[in-house]
Amino acid sequence: MDSTEIKIDRLRAALERLTANASRELLVKQPHWGDAILCDGLIYAARALKSDAPVAAAERWFEPKLAAGPRTNGWFWFWAAEALPALDLHLKTNDERYLDYARAIAGFMENSAVRTPDGAFVPHPPALEVWIDVCYFTAPALALLGRISGDAAMVERAADQMILHRDHLIDPNSGLFWHVVYVERKSHSPCLWARGNSWFSIAAPQVLAEIEAAGGTQQLAAKVNKIREALAGQLNNIVSLQDESGLWRTVIDRDDSYLEASSAAGFALALGRAIRTRLRGLDAARAREAYSRALGAICAKIDAHGAFTGVSQQTPPGDFAFYNSIEIGTAPFATGVCMMALSEAIEAGAWQTRKS
Repeated sequence: MDSTEIKIDRLRAALERLTANASRELLVKQPHWGDAILCDGLIYAARALKSDAPVAAAERWFEPKLAAGPRTNGWFWFWAAEALPALDLHLKTNDERYLDYARAIAGFMENSAVRTPDGAFVPHPPALEVWIDVCYFTAPALALLGRISGDAAMVERAADQMILHRDHLIDPNSGLFWHVVYVERKSHSPCLWARGNSWFSIAAPQVLAEIEAAGGTQQLAAKVNKIREALAGQLNNIVSLQDESGLWRTVIDRDDSYLEASSAAGFALALGRAIRTRLRGLDAARAREAYSRALGAICAKIDAHGAFTGVSQQTPPGDFAFYNSIEIGTAPFATGVCMMALSEAIEAGAWQTRKS
């Protein structure tokens, strides 16, 4: 067995431990807005591990939701996040009920959700705010649904959401993204939050991949280039801010902020996607080094019971002291993203990111 196989085996062992625990936890713990992301991570893991058991757990979690229909009220995160796992379950099982469920969510997003004057989704009306997290909760699902349905206009609207979030939230000095912009006040939250940046970095390549799969790359070339440029610029700066441990700090540009695991899972997922698609403008050599370190770091954060640890808990915007006060523990959204990152790495054989 060579060194590559040993490293792939390490990833697989970590993912198996994580997936077994997550499959149990999803069905018994108290509901959390991140459960939909955990559910989606199980579908990724099922593919990478060539096992039907994680899909069975995802289907059991979804069963009462299919019976009741999506709850498109209350916190935006609860209902919007369910569209992606519903679509992925439809692709896995060919069950039309999941497709209908996702269509209902997308229909509410596009026809009823509050927006800014230029069209960005607003998660907490009546406050006219744009949150970086929301690009992940909306654009990839719209792009995937548009591609499945043959709706080129919906795919384009997904690209538009990524560009709107970029325009509202980007810090032109760093290429990174603020957590929240307050549209009416023409101001933004004061810190560059790592996990928020990871949501953009995950969503952007997913939307780009769906545009390509739908055959729209040439037609949407100007918009595709805007997303690519934003992603490459962001990732190049993210790589430069990685700690030697392979993690990032929760306020990403502050050395006095604590190291945090969920952002590392997100950046690992994003870097892997960017490397594999040869993202134009990406410093590929430095990205491969950062990717390798991030994969090692997130494996180290999976404990003997299969829990993904070191995750900052639910984090509304605040000042630096507030971000630094958020407790560390486990969270379903982080577990889901970690499963996605490890699964894609295993499938691509990407743990060996440079020659030994």
